[in-house]
Amino acid sequence: MGKGMWKSEGLTQLAIGVGYALAFFALHPLSDAHWHLYAGLRLICLLLVPYRYWFALFVGEALPNAYVVYPCLDMFGPMWVAVRMVPPIILAMPIVWWCKSRLSIFPTKHSVDIKTLLVCVLLSATVWTGYSYLAISVVHVASGTFTAVPLMAAGYFVGNYLGLLSIVPWALMARHDYKPGHLQEQLTQLLSSKLIPDALGILAPMILLLCWMSLRAGAQEKQIIEMAMFLPVAWLTLKHGWRAAVLGGTLVIACNALLHPDTPDPVLIETQLFLGVAITCLFALGARISAQLLQEEEERREALELQHVARQTLHLSERRMRQTSQQLEFIAGNLHLTHSRVLEHMRRILPNVESQGFYKQAVSAQNQVYRLAETLHPIAWRERGLPAALNETIARALDEAGIAYSCHITGRGLSQLEPSVLTATYRMACEAIVHACSRLSCTRVRLVLRGGLTGGKRWVVLRVEGIVEPDGSNPEDVSEERRRLASKLGASGFDVSEMRSHVRIFDGDLHLRPSKDRTRITALLHDSAKEARRFKSSAPLRLVVK
Repeated sequence: MGKGMWKSEGLTQLAIGVGYALAFFALHPLSDAHWHLYAGLRLICLLLVPYRYWFALFVGEALPNAYVVYPCLDMFGPMWVAVRMVPPIILAMPIVWWCKSRLSIFPTKHSVDIKTLLVCVLLSATVWTGYSYLAISVVHVASGTFTAVPLMAAGYFVGNYLGLLSIVPWALMARHDYKPGHLQEQLTQLLSSKLIPDALGILAPMILLLCWMSLRAGAQEKQIIEMAMFLPVAWLTLKHGWRAAVLGGTLVIACNALLHPDTPDPVLIETQLFLGVAITCLFALGARISAQLLQEEEERREALELQHVARQTLHLSERRMRQTSQQLEFIAGNLHLTHSRVLEHMRRILPNVESQGFYKQAVSAQNQVYRLAETLHPIAWRERGLPAALNETIARALDEAGIAYSCHITGRGLSQLEPSVLTATYRMACEAIVHACSRLSCTRVRLVLRGGLTGGKRWVVLRVEGIVEPDGSNPEDVSEERRRLASKLGASGFDVSEMRSHVRIFDGDLHLRPSKDRTRITALLHDSAKEARRFKSSAPLRLVVK
């Protein structure tokens, strides 16, 4: 078992070393004097590969580095070759170890400290710049025909820094966003994000237009145009956060590198230095915006969870009320049978005893139980659905209160709504009617219910109008019935704010429009089961901003 473990560990070391060497060979031809992509490869491997495999990385860079450097022996001399034979990756190992172990560049599994990341990038670029400038200085000492100037150090720094900004953020996003077994789902989610249309439809055309203008402009205008490339990136960053800064920054760096030949140029170094500083600032700004967007997303998630709990609570309470109503109906039926048997038995034993008073009391008790059951959950609703409850139960209660009533149901798909939405619609109709009838001068109530489908999501609109008619009857004789209207309909007597809160549980809204001759209440409710807003279970890359 021990030999197998050593064999597996050795194969892993070999695979990492060979893979890194092949990647180094692949990126070296793509890099040029002002865009060092291999610098990004070094830092990515040091950040993501465990410490025990760093020796494999060292060997994996030493061999291809010697292969590239040794042919320059005759041109630059043995001292330069001796210095350049040292793999630059070893110089950044202490920096990365310090950032990972002491500064906690990865606070959690799915988070990155953007401040520590930028510090690591800056220090790595500085160390490699000093290494390259030292090698050039050695050439000057050895041959005496080559002079190293500080401008070369600036060129090395800008090339290393832009190479790091171009590659490192992509690797971190890929590493943290990738979830085994969900690649297709994650690709679909990525392509359906709002960042892609904005990047392809606005960012890319604007940068390409600036590139075309740069090719046709003079020297001074060309530098200004290339510096202006960060403006569309800034707009995209403000809208989408850090990922937009990474995408736009990489595109700007690549276009700027392709616009110039592979030769150092002071004007180019100034332009690239400006773009590097601007993109770094956009990274920091994008990290802050991403953190805010993530917080807003979590708040929306919590709000949806609270809505779900509220809907479930309403549904469970309605089921309990329905069960209680059925039990009360059962009790009322038993009371009727019991009273009938008792009355018949009394007539047989005491034929001369007056039983009319007992019969009235029995019927009154039975009717009260039935009314209580009707208040909790209407029989018409339970047996024939929501339209029957609106047309029969509410109509009966309003008729007893002396209020005219009309109900109009239009649209389609009401029967396909979730039971919780139908329950909320009926309860809201009762609350709205009670509120509209709170004005004793109200003599007529008109209810309109309409269902529909928009964007794959079903909805229902409820409108209740309490109309005051000048020639109506005096409501004083039915004021007592009106006071009992809320209990008959099972309403809680909500005010406008409470009704609006109740409607918002179903992503709806409520409007109240009072006037001299009428009170109009309109409520919109959406089907909770048909909504498409579902949060993915995969954890996104989180940025820690200090």
